Amino acid sequence: MIARFNRVGVRREPMQAIQDIAGRDIAGRDIAGLTDQIVADCGLDTASVFFVEDCGEQARLSYIHHHGVTDQAQHIYAAGGVFKADPFARTSGRRAEFIRWGDPRIDALAEDSGDYRTFLAQHAIDVVGALSLRVTSRLSLVIGTHCTRRGVGKAGVPIGLLERRLHGLADLVVDKLLDDLFDQPFGQMALHAVLPCARGILQPGASLGGQNGDIVLSPRESQIAALICEGKQNKQVAYQLALSEFTVENHLRRIYRKLGIHSRAALVARISRQLH
Repeated sequence: MIARFNRVGVRREPMQAIQDIAGRDIAGRDIAGLTDQIVADCGLDTASVFFVEDCGEQARLSYIHHHGVTDQAQHIYAAGGVFKADPFARTSGRRAEFIRWGDPRIDALAEDSGDYRTFLAQHAIDVVGALSLRVTSRLSLVIGTHCTRRGVGKAGVPIGLLERRLHGLADLVVDKLLDDLFDQPFGQMALHAVLPCARGILQPGASLGGQNGDIVLSPRESQIAALICEGKQNKQVAYQLALSEFTVENHLRRIYRKLGIHSRAALVARISRQLH
């Protein structure tokens, strides 16, 4: 099931704009198809992909895609505010991380999450784990994976494979979110407001933390990356830096290779995580 939400209203507060885009129909067949394939390949029964905006008591939930989750469970989790007590939604960091049920960090939070534990028991949900990622300071992506207590169980779930596949799914969801933002004039302004320090961390010779140590961008690469994070297109970057569009594209290809990414949306996501 792919959830559909109201179209973006006239309000253009930066975080509101990003949250509104997150709640729109970004779950095309690629996201839905990949989620469903992960469930099949990893022996899961259900999976949920959603965004949570952390605004204290006014926290909001935006469903992206479900596999095997009943309408009743979806309604109670959202309308009943169970998502506010979900420990996985409260442990997101700036890097995507898969955390298994039973991890001490989850146990510590789950002890005080009576509503969440009751919800799991009522719907016979055996949580395998969840991948969470803080996309911005207030917006988190959560991908929950589960088996049912009436089924075979989670003992045979290949955790290594599941974790790798969920990282790919998270990248795809964030790419779709940012691609939609780039397509909207207000989305570009929202990105500029949410990433006001992009030029600060992308000073000449800027280094970005990577799995194999710091990745250093050249002065020109840093300039171009900062302008891309402001929502500028290649032609605008070329004009502002007095370069040809071809030169800008070459620099972008080198940036992508260094960071191990494949799109401008992934670049913005990477810088966002560095900031937040």
